[in-house]
Amino acid sequence: MRFFRLSAAAAALVAGFAVADEKPAARPAVPVLPVAPPNPAEKFETTHKVVASVDVKGEKGLTLQTICLDGKGHVVALVAPPKPYGPPAKGATAEIHVFGADGKPVANWKVPFHATAVNCGPDDAIYVAGDAKIAKFDAAGKQLGETAELPHVAAAMKDKDALKTRAEAQLKKEKEQMAQSYGNARKSIAEQLKRIEDKKAEERSKTEERQIEQFKNLIQQYEKIEADYKSRTVEQVIEAMTGRLRVANGMSVSEKDVFVACGDMGYGYAVWRFTKDLTAPKQILSEIGGCCGQMDIQCHGPDVLVAENTKHQFARYDREGKKVGSFGKRGEDTDPKCFGGCCNPMNIRAVGVGDIYTAESEGVIKRFSPSGEFLETAGVVKLTGGCKNVAVAVSPDAQKIYFCDQPGSKFHILEKKAK
Repeated sequence: MRFFRLSAAAAALVAGFAVADEKPAARPAVPVLPVAPPNPAEKFETTHKVVASVDVKGEKGLTLQTICLDGKGHVVALVAPPKPYGPPAKGATAEIHVFGADGKPVANWKVPFHATAVNCGPDDAIYVAGDAKIAKFDAAGKQLGETAELPHVAAAMKDKDALKTRAEAQLKKEKEQMAQSYGNARKSIAEQLKRIEDKKAEERSKTEERQIEQFKNLIQQYEKIEADYKSRTVEQVIEAMTGRLRVANGMSVSEKDVFVACGDMGYGYAVWRFTKDLTAPKQILSEIGGCCGQMDIQCHGPDVLVAENTKHQFARYDREGKKVGSFGKRGEDTDPKCFGGCCNPMNIRAVGVGDIYTAESEGVIKRFSPSGEFLETAGVVKLTGGCKNVAVAVSPDAQKIYFCDQPGSKFHILEKKAK
């Protein structure tokens, strides 16, 4: 579905925030800064602590999006434009930055498309995916073969009649529901504007004088959104639907398969499986719930682990998409055995076929056994921002953990505490 953005002031007015009339103050007001609520997880006992933070910046304002480890224990960082909710940005490119285990730069190179996912395979190759493309590099940045088109977009569009029927149904729903919603909101704002304008100028408060201009701008925004929805075509809806398929939200590689998580044709997310030569595309999972554009997957042997953040759990599926089990539970932020927040865990990582680590938007890293049993809180990192990608990577000996701080465009290095 297409989304339209309103200005901050307009959105606040629509949400119904009351603004008090201004009155002379007896003395200058002292501004009160909002205080962020404490993170209960900061009191958890952890096995690792942050020992260093590494800034990652690319050319032309590109920032860190996600990380993984290669076979040599190097941190592989994807530096790119932010992952879009709709189709990938046209003409955008990305970069790969490689760092040593101590965070010192080792190498970097460009990726000729808008990459949104990176992972390393058992063959020690670095796989980069995005915009329905995938490229393979060695540790020094030499591209192995040509950039390939991921075939799942063509596979999903194979039945053009069914795709058109689905797009027509969605377009009808948009015009009936979304256009009507914005029309009703525009009418409500127009009524509020009229009540203010009907007052004599000398009877209006300073707040009302400001609101006149704000309401007029808001009405114009709504009129444009209504017009956009009413003029939408089936072709535009198909482009939006298939655009979500082009964004690689997550990717992982096993001994024989490549798995890519992307937007589904309708609700949620899908997972596609390919052979190592990127043939035989097969959709093994569909309509997986995912919040805020996040859907992370990782291989655990031949199986696939999925961070089902809207269910506050992670799940294991075999390579055919058959569910093996789900692990974790929703609970209070004060309980380390539970996943709190609106949608967690956001990311997941397996150490070979051993322990499984999860990461939450609030900076919490947890360790589970290979069978899914909670073991301990591995670490807590202070972060800003809300729901986001918080990719985590773990050294083979579990002595070091690397944590992606997307808002800060950096990664943190955690080391195991001395006993």
